[in-house]
Amino acid sequence: MKYDDVYDFVGQVGVFQVCASSCLLLYCLFALDSMTMIFAGADMPHFCQVEELENLSYDLQKLIAIPLDGSGAVSSCEMFNLDYSNYSMEDYLTWNRTLMMDNNTGVVPCSKWIYEQVVFVSTIVSRFGLVCEWSFLIPLVSTVYMAGSLVGGAIGGPLSDRIGRKPTILVFLSVKVIGVFLSTFSPNYVVFIVGRFIMGAGSIGCYNTCYVLTMELVGPKYRSLMGGSVQVATSLCFVLQPLIAYLDRHDVRYQMAALAPNAVVLLIALEVCESPRWLVVTGRHDNAEKLFRQMSLVNGGSLPPDFSTKSIENEENSTGSCLLLFRFPVLRLRTILCAYLCFTSNLLYFSLSLNTGALHGDIFFNALVSASLEVPSIVVCIFLVEWKFLGRRFSTFLTFFLSSASCLLCIPMVLMDIGVGETALSIVGKSLAVMTYTAVFILSSEIFPTEVRNAGIGLIQVFGGVANMAASFIGEPMSQVWRPLPYVVLGATGSLAAVSSLLLPETLGHPLPDTIEQAEQFKGGKTRRPLTTSVDRCRSDTAEPTADDDGSTEEAGKVNPGFSDEEPRAIRNRQNEISKL
Repeated sequence: MKYDDVYDFVGQVGVFQVCASSCLLLYCLFALDSMTMIFAGADMPHFCQVEELENLSYDLQKLIAIPLDGSGAVSSCEMFNLDYSNYSMEDYLTWNRTLMMDNNTGVVPCSKWIYEQVVFVSTIVSRFGLVCEWSFLIPLVSTVYMAGSLVGGAIGGPLSDRIGRKPTILVFLSVKVIGVFLSTFSPNYVVFIVGRFIMGAGSIGCYNTCYVLTMELVGPKYRSLMGGSVQVATSLCFVLQPLIAYLDRHDVRYQMAALAPNAVVLLIALEVCESPRWLVVTGRHDNAEKLFRQMSLVNGGSLPPDFSTKSIENEENSTGSCLLLFRFPVLRLRTILCAYLCFTSNLLYFSLSLNTGALHGDIFFNALVSASLEVPSIVVCIFLVEWKFLGRRFSTFLTFFLSSASCLLCIPMVLMDIGVGETALSIVGKSLAVMTYTAVFILSSEIFPTEVRNAGIGLIQVFGGVANMAASFIGEPMSQVWRPLPYVVLGATGSLAAVSSLLLPETLGHPLPDTIEQAEQFKGGKTRRPLTTSVDRCRSDTAEPTADDDGSTEEAGKVNPGFSDEEPRAIRNRQNEISKL
């Protein structure tokens, strides 16, 4: 009996799996915290604080103490070098900048700032003074979080295989709660970024393990549905964040409201069951049988009384080293291409996402619309990659091309100061970036051979993690050099990715390679070279017996009396007809 056959007796999906998966999906609603910095780290209008002028209105303080910058706007980092104690209140109320100052009046850097509560009451910018020469520390917060995610993702997989899915979830969820506490109530910037690093490690480590456990609890017929449910829950997580931020504009209370539910989920996770597949693979047959019988009882299944998990075949896949991906020329080129596509996809998505706060219009509305389009984007992409007229490769090309085109079209919008056009194209580009990620993941998983597929997917995700770390420096920091520069970088990078995707083979409708030799021979497209398929197996099955020294005969392959000599040829002809179609 194979492992998946057990679900025919206990139920492919039922009350048991729904209850267990509900807790995991609940976590996914509050899982990823990377987008919280759009609101918690939003910039606040500010200018220099002068103690002698604190009783005056903001407009009058700016008129008296704040010079104008090169663009004619009020400076955020400098003030006039005047001794304000020499002036009376009457002088302030009748202040005339032309009469009170001359061309020799100098300016000095600010030491304290006043933050105008136009949109937000408080953010980490006002709490830690991350303005002017310290403004570079704002994008560093997201970079540190992504670095933690990279570490958590690298540790989570091996740890869950070693100690089990449930203990790993509890460990990483506890780590995340500690990180949430540190970042929310941090007394200074250093403690804040340490908390963000811990949050990143806990979030991704727990999220990946929850995804694996959700897939391992249900039968094969519903795994795609459950995987899609996790993606939908994650997208809803991004939808909830602007709603919570809109209701509370204070960064501490916002983080508490957005992240505190993780502590509740930690308590609920104590009741989540272990993965039955992990129990079987690790030889814990008593626990596995008990879990399957409980699952069958709750779901109303028909598990036989004499059922034993010891009769389940061992289906562990052998995994090869990442080094094997670079030892063979064809596989090496495709690995590099897939890594670059994953890097670019993540760079497009996170750069455009983190830049939402800098777009024209209401930050909450922009973030809400942008997050709401993610689920439809995933659905459309799945349809495109399964459509025989496009397939995997051209769908990847199309999504990259359109996403990069949206970024490039933002350049004239920025130069002509058409804020609405920039906002619309940026949101469209981000939605298309979601589609590129889905297309790249499907195409890459079908290009790598079975023996190194996990290693290949893990490798390209490392490049995706590097892109996530770099994404926070693409938006606002680059725009300070030249306003359209972020869109130039994203458009050029995405365009190169679109062209690179055409160098990969088409995998739709083709048998997946199992070995590296098959992957080297795999061409895809109309010029597909057959791999070791049922035809090759039929040839070995119908091979002539060979005679031993004692005159007895042995088969060269497996005995398969049901095949005639013509059947392999018929199968081959049928495959050729399908290829032509």
